[in-house]
Amino acid sequence: MLFGGCSGGSSSNADQDSTSTTVPGAPETPTYVDPAIPISSPVGREFAIMLPADPGSGWRWILSPIDNNKLIALGSRFSDDAQLLAKADTATTTTTQATTTTVAAAATDSPTATTVPAVLPLVQIISFAGRSIGATAVTFQYSQIAGVPEAKNRVVTFSIQIVPNPTPPTLR
Repeated sequence: MLFGGCSGGSSSNADQDSTSTTVPGAPETPTYVDPAIPISSPVGREFAIMLPADPGSGWRWILSPIDNNKLIALGSRFSDDAQLLAKADTATTTTTQATTTTVAAAATDSPTATTVPAVLPLVQIISFAGRSIGATAVTFQYSQIAGVPEAKNRVVTFSIQIVPNPTPPTLR
């Protein structure tokens, strides 16, 4: 494998002028957490929805079928960033509080129990991009892996408006 890079350190030839070119990076992906606030995104622009999840205990958000004419799902990932979790927890009413499970000690005469620490919750970040102008919605159901979907499972729906791209992308 070959890796290349630039060093920001000093040059061995101090008399030589150095020129640097800044390449503009991709704009930050807008991320939404509150299903009560409608999302507006330009055609072709990536955006993400972030929700608290506990994949260590098998819980994650499942995307219901979407209008593929208006929107494309780009993928899903988890993050353990505490600031993102606080932001997601604040904006949603979903609770993913850490709990402890008590397991009885096996084959002993004493009534002691072992406490197993729960897995800390994470955030699930689901990315999308608008395909065509118009209104649509995305619905997620909070489900446990290999679990049977139940009516009591938490469901959230985000309203999305795909708008014209204000400036067409330019090739350089």
